[in-house]
Amino acid sequence: MELLNTYLDEAIRIRQELHQIPEEGLNLPKTKKYIINYLENLGYQPEMICNAGINLHIQGEDKDNSIAFRADMDALCVTEETEHGFASIYPGWMHACGHDGHMTMNLLLAKYLADHPEEKKRSVLLIFQAGEEGPGGAEPIVKTGILKKYDVKAIFGYHLFPFIKEGMLSTTSGPMMGQNSGFYFTVHGKSGHAAQPQRSVDAIVASASLITGIQSIVSRNVNPMKSVVIAIGLLNGGTRINVVAEEVKIGGTMRSFSEETHLMLQNRMGEVAKGVELIHGCTIDLEFVDMYPSVINDASLYDIYLKLCEPKDRVVFRKVMLAEDFSYYQKEIPGLFIGIGTGNASKGFDENLHSSRFDFDEKVLIKGLEMSLKFINYKKKY
Repeated sequence: MELLNTYLDEAIRIRQELHQIPEEGLNLPKTKKYIINYLENLGYQPEMICNAGINLHIQGEDKDNSIAFRADMDALCVTEETEHGFASIYPGWMHACGHDGHMTMNLLLAKYLADHPEEKKRSVLLIFQAGEEGPGGAEPIVKTGILKKYDVKAIFGYHLFPFIKEGMLSTTSGPMMGQNSGFYFTVHGKSGHAAQPQRSVDAIVASASLITGIQSIVSRNVNPMKSVVIAIGLLNGGTRINVVAEEVKIGGTMRSFSEETHLMLQNRMGEVAKGVELIHGCTIDLEFVDMYPSVINDASLYDIYLKLCEPKDRVVFRKVMLAEDFSYYQKEIPGLFIGIGTGNASKGFDENLHSSRFDFDEKVLIKGLEMSLKFINYKKKY
C-alpha cells in the first residue's frame, strides 16, 4: 500500500482535470481526448469502441485468462455548487456521480502496469464507457463482442458511494442494485364545462383512481419479503379551473431485483388501467421504457473478493434500488460490482449522489487501484 500511495498526487491531478470537463451521454469529445492522450503518453495504443467509448487491452503473462475493469465517463445535468478551485467549466454540467473518480482508477491502473510490467500476471482489458447515466452505453459495447475477442473471464466495476464510510469497500453476492423501468400513462377523457360534469369524462378523476390503484400494487400484489419500488414523479393535466380535463399524463419509475417480479408489476399496471377505463369511461395509453437489468454479482467472484480484501477494509453492502448498466456485462460474463466509500461528514463529503455538492477525497481511489491489482495478481484462474 505504501508504494501505491505514491500515486496519490497523480490521482488528484487526473481526477481534478477530468472533473472540470463534464460531458453528456455519448457526446464526450474532450473526455475521450484526455483519456486517449493519457494512455498514449504511457506507450499504449487505445482503441475506440461504439464511437463513444475507449478500450485498452494490456497483454499479460496469462494471455488466455483476461479480466476487465469498466469505468463510466459521462456526467450529469447538474449545476455545481462546490467551492473548490477545480469546479466544472461547463455551466449546468457536473461530475456529480463519481465518474471522474471511476475513470481515474482505470487510468491509474494503466499507469501502474506501465511502471511495473512485472505485475502483468494476466491480461487486462480496460473499458471506458460512455452513456451510463443514459441512454445506456454498456449494452452496445457488449454487443460488439469485445469480451469474447479478448477472452475475458470476469469483469469488475467500482462505484463511489457517500453512504459508505470513507475508504471502505463494500459489495455482496447476488442482487446488489435494482432493475428499473420508466412508465408513462396518458389518460384520455372528454372535455366540458365543470358545471355540467355529466356531459364530460374527467381525466383528472380517472387519474386519481389510477394512481390509487397503482400505489396498491406493492402492498397487495407483492410478497412482503421482496423489495419493490413504484414511484410516480410526473403528473400533468388540465387547462382551467372550470374546465373538465380532457387529458392527463402520469409518469414514474418502477424497480425490483428480478425480471419475474418486474413483468408481474407491468402486467398488473395494465390490468389496473383497464379497470379504470371501465369504471370512468376513459381510455388509457400505457408505455414502458425498460432501462437497466438488476446488478447481480457472481458468487464465485464474491468469494475471491472475500479472500483478497481484508476484513478491516470491507463492510457488507445492503442492496439498494439504484440502477446501473454494469448489469449488461454481467449478463454476458461473471461480474462483480464494488462500492468504494466516500462518506466523511467531518470533511463535508456526505452529500448524496447526483447532488450539486457531491465531492470526495481522492485518496479513496488508491483503494480501488489496490483492489484491482489484487484481482490481477490472483493466482488461480477465473
